[in-house]
Amino acid sequence: MLPTLRRISLWFGLIAAATLSAEIKIGDSYAQVLQEKGLPESKIESGTIHVLRYPNQTIKLDAGVVVAVQSATHASIAVAAPRKVAAVAEKPRPAVAPEVAPLKWRTDYAAALAQAKADNRHVFLFFTGSDWCGWCKRLNAEILTTPEFARFAQEKLVLVEIDFPKKHPQPAALKTQNAKLAKRYNIEGYPTVIVLDGTGTKVNELGYQEGGPNPFIERLSKL
Repeated sequence: MLPTLRRISLWFGLIAAATLSAEIKIGDSYAQVLQEKGLPESKIESGTIHVLRYPNQTIKLDAGVVVAVQSATHASIAVAAPRKVAAVAEKPRPAVAPEVAPLKWRTDYAAALAQAKADNRHVFLFFTGSDWCGWCKRLNAEILTTPEFARFAQEKLVLVEIDFPKKHPQPAALKTQNAKLAKRYNIEGYPTVIVLDGTGTKVNELGYQEGGPNPFIERLSKL
């Protein structure tokens, strides 16, 4: 009976010794340390630094990775201060272009012509079917409502919308004016843009074109 008890005690002693002498290497993870050695007798934490004390070893980890291992006969490990993260210089922000004021579209042809003559500008007649014409909507969305066109128009043009809607009612006088203008400038389809000089003389005719505002503005700039 006694030899059996001695063998059992010796077996448990070997297991304990193996646990205490488990080899921990630099680069092992925190989970590996716990798996090999079990819970420490004490633990010190400071930022990302962890110091685990075992009966035969003191193990230092940084950010969950073993960075130092010392036996119990060596001096204790000093806990390092948390690592400083270098400040990242902010990239300079690109300059923000100044906002462009909303364009003013007129409906009175005679008043627009008088204004253009006084300011030495061109009259931009936009013949459109605003609530049904698909190409008119594309011209408006892709060119006439862009900041590029707005900046150009504010310096060079007096804008006039000559609209022929199907769903929205118009005053009788406006309908009559628009019909006369369509006949005068021989408008056969929409959208059509007629450009006049300050005297009311036609100098150019445009329609929808792909490519955004820049090619369209380039054509207007040649006037």
